[in-house]
Amino acid sequence: MSPFQISPLESADRPAVEALLDRVFGRDRRSKSSYRLRADNPPCPALAFAAWMDGRLVGSVQQTRVATGDAGARALLLGPLAVEPELRGQGIGRALLRRSLDAARAAGWRHVFLVGERAYYEPLGFGPAAAVGVRVAGEPADRVHHMPLIPDNPAPRGELRAWPQPCPGGDTAALQ
Repeated sequence: MSPFQISPLESADRPAVEALLDRVFGRDRRSKSSYRLRADNPPCPALAFAAWMDGRLVGSVQQTRVATGDAGARALLLGPLAVEPELRGQGIGRALLRRSLDAARAAGWRHVFLVGERAYYEPLGFGPAAAVGVRVAGEPADRVHHMPLIPDNPAPRGELRAWPQPCPGGDTAALQ
């Protein structure tokens, strides 16, 4: 098997990504709180990437705009991040995550949140969102994480909610 390559996620990749997400998270994934935040809230095309190995999609990552609290501070919700189960532990997820976070940082985003396993995300630089006063309705606090993209920038506080606005830097219809 050859090493994997990462490239921007294209609209033509959407069926393969959806099939991957069903395999990784199950067909009921859309009932989860993180998916409710993404409903009618398209991912940011410039922050979406795919991992390929031998011409096969083996991983993907996306980010979606969210608002925080009553003031509606803008931030990103990372995910879904998915890797073919038989290829986990080979650095694909970490490489996708780094690429997407670097793109978000370069685009001027200040904060990224996610819902996921602490054991995976904490060593990658994410901390508990509850420590900065952020929560996601329906999620235990230990599953909601935060990473500042700009040092010494205070995090917005409050509950994450959908922010269904087009992302700058690309056609969001391509990834819907």
